[in-house]
Amino acid sequence: MDKERLEAFYLPLYGPSISDVKEMVLESHMFKLDYIKLVELSWDPYDDTEGDDVHDSVRSGINISKFVRALLEPLIASHFGETIPDLLFADYACLMSKHLEQEKSKSAFIIMSLKKL
Repeated sequence: MDKERLEAFYLPLYGPSISDVKEMVLESHMFKLDYIKLVELSWDPYDDTEGDDVHDSVRSGINISKFVRALLEPLIASHFGETIPDLLFADYACLMSKHLEQEKSKSAFIIMSLKKL
């Protein structure tokens, strides 16, 4: 892979805070915010356990890799080519498994209910 192609890949992501979301809803003047809550969920979409323990770090690493691949593969394949995703996500699954041996990681999600004004 050439350095230019690697450096040209840019994936802008933004994770708003609850106050950011509230402000956007209020500024829209289209909805009333009925309910809003921040929840943390395991990175593994199949992990519904409560605690901070990872029971099978290899399986969870694979699950997380598949989840991220489903989201990002079209972008990565169109930029780097069709052969890169297989290698990339196999490595990612291994790295996630090693990470999960140390700690269970979670993502924050904002759940809200809006009513149209």
